Amino acid sequence: MNNTRFTLICPRTRHGVSPIGADPVTPKRGLRLGLPYPLIGVLVRILGSKAVLAVAIVGGLLAGCSSGSGDGDNGSSRSKNTSSGDRNLVSGASEGPSVAPGAVAAGMGAGSAEDGEFPRTVGHFEGKTEIKSAPEKIAALSTGQLDDLLTLGIVPAVTTRADNAGLAPDYLNDAFPAYRKQLSAMTDAGTRTAPNLETLAAAKPDLILINDSLGDLYPKLSKIAPTVVTAGNGINWKRDLLLVGDAVGKGDKAQELLDGIVSDAATRGKQLGDPAVSMVRFTPDRTRMFGVSSFTGSIAVDMGLSRPKSQQFKAISQDIGAESIDVADGDWIFYSVQGDASRTDAGSVLAGPLWKSMKAVKVKHAVKVDDDPWYLNAGPTAARLVVRQLADTLGK
Repeated sequence: MNNTRFTLICPRTRHGVSPIGADPVTPKRGLRLGLPYPLIGVLVRILGSKAVLAVAIVGGLLAGCSSGSGDGDNGSSRSKNTSSGDRNLVSGASEGPSVAPGAVAAGMGAGSAEDGEFPRTVGHFEGKTEIKSAPEKIAALSTGQLDDLLTLGIVPAVTTRADNAGLAPDYLNDAFPAYRKQLSAMTDAGTRTAPNLETLAAAKPDLILINDSLGDLYPKLSKIAPTVVTAGNGINWKRDLLLVGDAVGKGDKAQELLDGIVSDAATRGKQLGDPAVSMVRFTPDRTRMFGVSSFTGSIAVDMGLSRPKSQQFKAISQDIGAESIDVADGDWIFYSVQGDASRTDAGSVLAGPLWKSMKAVKVKHAVKVDDDPWYLNAGPTAARLVVRQLADTLGK
């Protein structure tokens, strides 16, 4: 059995929980269980995610799991990508492959504020922000936040886009046809990595949402409007949804949505056996395998699905070359191509003998998926789509 260890988060509340044991990377994020990844997958599939937590009772591990809002660290906990060879490590999300954090960090969120109750003070990754009234013109500047807001029933007034992409991905336009006119009217504030602050200020938002990758802009953005900073990185999609919910006065609704997605993932996963699922993305600058500490990787964990040994690494993703594409083999391969395929290695790799020699390819188990919800965006509607496609494909 693989000996990779995982962090399991206590999901009893959307607010912070007390930690068990030291975790130098994600303090006060939740409960640590020293279980190998394959065992977590089996337990989730057989018992469901809530029952897996009961395992912690043996040995008294649940003693520190609090159901309160938690008063604690208010400081910034920046989520940064760091380079280590060909790996994209996440120092602010998890120390290693893990279940996606399922609660806001201690000291963050809106505390005991009820849905719709304003003014409220929201703790986040750059401190605390007072939001005096229900926001009506929201600027969502970072990955996943447009998905979060739409799923909560809110269309932002301002947003940004990924490079060479439109403001609203097709999967969101398809999921929310009633919002298409409003989506097309959103103000374009530039790219996610370099938002146009002049355009943003001219739009006069009353709430700005950013991920921690834009944390350096927080002082400037706070002068434009109250600003809330979420963690970012795909592994944090659950707690980011909850924090966005708290910021807009819909924290309980966000929790309800998240509980439904996690429950659905566990239920569907129980029916799928134990296939090893590989995840690959072709982009213009590189080809990558995605690990357990990625957005889609976390969904596979929630469904109790196995991953190839080559993808059980301590990173979001790992670069692979055309000459070593076979290391991405599994029982199934779910791959995407970003943008124009001719600008990636996809054409030559998919037509090459090494790809065709792979076990999954030989039995027609290599499935092309939509890049936006699988590998580019991370949010609740994307999660639903990934769960559904995994279940429908693996259940055939």
